[in-house]
Amino acid sequence: MMLQLRSARIPAMPELRNLLEQSYSQVGALDSEIIYLYTDFRHFGGYLDQFQTRSDFCQAFVDPLINSGKTVVITTFTYTTEGEFHVESTPTALGAMNKWVLSQQDRERSEHPIFSFAALGPRAKQLVKGIGKSAFGYDSVYDRLKNQNASFLHVGRPVSLGNTVLHHIEQICGATYRINKGFSTKVFESGAYFGTDYTAFLRRRDVEGHAFKFTFQAAAERLRQEGLIRHVGSDDELSNISCYCYDETVRLLSQLFHEKQDIFLDTPFMQY
Repeated sequence: MMLQLRSARIPAMPELRNLLEQSYSQVGALDSEIIYLYTDFRHFGGYLDQFQTRSDFCQAFVDPLINSGKTVVITTFTYTTEGEFHVESTPTALGAMNKWVLSQQDRERSEHPIFSFAALGPRAKQLVKGIGKSAFGYDSVYDRLKNQNASFLHVGRPVSLGNTVLHHIEQICGATYRINKGFSTKVFESGAYFGTDYTAFLRRRDVEGHAFKFTFQAAAERLRQEGLIRHVGSDDELSNISCYCYDETVRLLSQLFHEKQDIFLDTPFMQY
């Protein structure tokens, strides 16, 4: 008698839109008014064949938020340190979602030539337009997010890989391994000259033996220990969806910096 072998059936991928909506609800993202969104599609790209276009795929990640009346903020950094920065047309140097948001007609974009943001939703203009000239300090997008019921939402990007809010903490807490630097990049909006001399709090290059590279590992662990991160999925598989409150995060990170001023550095440093 011959045995008939059955081929193993690979389970079908769940419907991504439903998965995202359920996960966002589970981690509390829908309880916030503003979502600062981080994405990494190395895992979630496996759902791409559920969509007719890549634009539809990207749209799926913001729809549950926008449809719930939330405002979504996404980095569109260009690192334009010289020449001209055009708010409407200078492309971002970042990933697929960051590029996608700039293609949306109803998005707003901030004017900072190096560290710009785009936003979608009812409070987009309030958060990103007419910002101050500091990338991480007074009247920056980070400054405007305070006391606004905002949260960070990581989709496919483990929290331990980093969060640029740490540079805001470094600036407001006075990190000695960074320096405030101005740039002569000319900013244009709607075809007209808008301004120049925007600033950023950047790594020093004058200390021998120190590159001042950042790490967020210890900070992320403390966020977890304090119960601030609500999480589903797997960091190892890059299927995580993780949410944590903006204001509580800024408070804790500021405390950690004052306890240990090299908490965000990959090698120990103290300015004496």
